[in-house]
Amino acid sequence: MYKEEIVMSIINLIAAFGGGAFAASIGALPAFIMTGVFAVVGAAASMCGAADAGNILVNYFAFGSFFGPHIAFAGGVAAAAYAKKKGISENGADIATACAGYNAPDVLLVGGVFGVIGFLFKALVVDNLFAGTISARLVTDGPGFTVFCSAILVRLIFGGKLRTGDKVVSAGSAFTNTIVIGITYSLVVAGIYFAGLEVVPIETFAGSYHVLIFGMAAVGLIFAEIGQPFFGCHHIVIIAAEAAVQCYNNTGNMWMSVIMAIIFGTISGIICDVETNLINSGTDSHIDGPACAILIMTFVVNACFPAL
Repeated sequence: MYKEEIVMSIINLIAAFGGGAFAASIGALPAFIMTGVFAVVGAAASMCGAADAGNILVNYFAFGSFFGPHIAFAGGVAAAAYAKKKGISENGADIATACAGYNAPDVLLVGGVFGVIGFLFKALVVDNLFAGTISARLVTDGPGFTVFCSAILVRLIFGGKLRTGDKVVSAGSAFTNTIVIGITYSLVVAGIYFAGLEVVPIETFAGSYHVLIFGMAAVGLIFAEIGQPFFGCHHIVIIAAEAAVQCYNNTGNMWMSVIMAIIFGTISGIICDVETNLINSGTDSHIDGPACAILIMTFVVNACFPAL
C-alpha cells in the first residue's frame, strides 16, 4: 500500500507540471474558473450520494494536479510575470490573458515549474504543518496558502518591489462597497445553509457546502474574464460557509453561526482589500488578495471552531 501511494504521488507530481503549463496556456483566471466548474459539479455529486464521482471531481480535478489553484492558478500567475520580464507582455499582473498567444514555449514551461513548486509546497509544508496534524485549531486552506506564497516567490524572482501602493484600504465608496458585499454575501451563504438543513440531513450537506459555495463564486469570475465589473467574492463566501458550518457543529446555535459567518466573511473581504492596495496594485506580477484572506481567515475559523 505504501509503495502504491509513493507511485501515485510521483504521478501526481509529474501531472502538476502539465497542470501548471496548461493553466499558463489558457491563463490563470480561466483556469481558476474551471476549478469552480469542477468544484460545483463535484460538490453536487457528493451531496446527491455519488461519493466516488464527487471525490474524483473535487480532489483530482478541482483541487488536484489539473486545476488545483496551488498548481494551475499559481503556474498561470508565474507565467504572466515571466512574460513581462521577458518583454513580450506589458502587464505581468494580467491573469486573464492566455499565455499561449505569446508563442513562447519557455513561458509555458515556467508555468509548469511553478505547478510543481505548488504541488511540493502544499504536500511537504502545508499538509504536514497546517492540516490538523499538529492541532485541530492550527488548520488553514492548503491551496490558498500555497497560491499566496508562490506569488510572493514569483515577485521576488521576476523583479518588482513587494509593496506597490501607499493606501491601506480603498478610498471612499469602494471600501464601503466591500463592507456591504461582505455582509450581504455572508448573510445569504449562511441563510441558505440553515434553510437547506430543514430538508437535507446535515451529514449530506455540511461536508461539501463550502466547496459548492466556493465553486459558484469561482465560476462567477467568468463575468470578470469578459470585462464586467464583477466583484470577486470567493474569499468572502467560502469563509462565511466554513464559519456557519463549523460554528454550528461546535455550538449548535444557529443564530450565533449566522452572526459568525457575517463577521468572518466581512473581515475576509477587508483583508483582501488591504492586501490588494498594499502589494497587488502594480503591473509586475499578481499576488492574490483572496488567497491571502482565505489563508488567514481559515486559520481564524479553525482556531475558534475546529472541525469536528
